[in-house]
Amino acid sequence: MIIPEYISAQSWGGRRKAGLWDNWSINGHAGLTSFFGDVSIYDSEIVDKFTKESGPAMGALLTKHINEKFSVSGQLLYGTLKAANTSGRSFESTFMEYNFQANVNLVNVLWPYNMSKLGFNAYGGIGQFMFNTTSIVHTEGSNETIQSSTAVPEFVYFMGMGLSYKVNHRLGATMDMALRQAQNDKIDALVKNDNFDYYTLITIGMTYYIDSFKNGNQYSRRGKSTKGRFPGRLPMRRRR
Repeated sequence: MIIPEYISAQSWGGRRKAGLWDNWSINGHAGLTSFFGDVSIYDSEIVDKFTKESGPAMGALLTKHINEKFSVSGQLLYGTLKAANTSGRSFESTFMEYNFQANVNLVNVLWPYNMSKLGFNAYGGIGQFMFNTTSIVHTEGSNETIQSSTAVPEFVYFMGMGLSYKVNHRLGATMDMALRQAQNDKIDALVKNDNFDYYTLITIGMTYYIDSFKNGNQYSRRGKSTKGRFPGRLPMRRRR
C-alpha cells in the first residue's frame, strides 16, 4: 500500500496558513474573438469563422488561488469582432469587458494527490462590456453607415475550459476557450429574431505565480517569519 503525504521538511515551524495576500497569479493572454449573431454566416465552418468572422483579442487575469482545486479571478479583456453576410451588410466592432469568474481544477478534484504539472480547468463567470460598432449596408448605388454603441455597460455571462501547464515554480502556460453570451442584440447593429448575440474567445497565455504580496514567504521558524528568505536546507550540526 502506498500512501502519499505532504510534509514541510525544511522548515522548523512548518507552513503557516495561507492568508488573503498569499497564493496569487497574473496571466497575460492573446487570441481570437469570433462573432455569432444575425450577420454571421460561417457559424458551422471553423476555418472561415476564424479567417472571416474573427478578430484579435488580448487580456489580463488576476487570480487568487484558494487551494490547489479552486480559485477566483478578475479579468480585463479587449477584443474585436467582425462579420459580413450575403445581403450586403457588414460590421466591425471593438469591445472592452471586465468580469469576475470562479475556476476549478478538475484534475486535482478527481485525483487529490496529483503530482502532474498539467491542469484541466473549468470556469464560469459574469461581467459587463461596452462596444462600439460601425456597420455598412451595401445597396445599389449607395452605402449606408450605421453606428451602434452602448450608453451603459451591458451584462455578459460565460463559461469555458482550459489547459494549464506549470513550467516551474514561477511560470506557467495556458490555453483557454470560452463561450460568452451577451445580453444585447446590437453588437452587429442589427436587431433580428429576438436573439442576443454571443461570441467565443480562444487564447494562449503565460502565467506568473506569486507566493505572497507581503515580504517573506509561507514558512516560519519557531513561530518567527523568515522574512525575505527562501526556505532552504538547515545548517547541519556535527555529531559528537
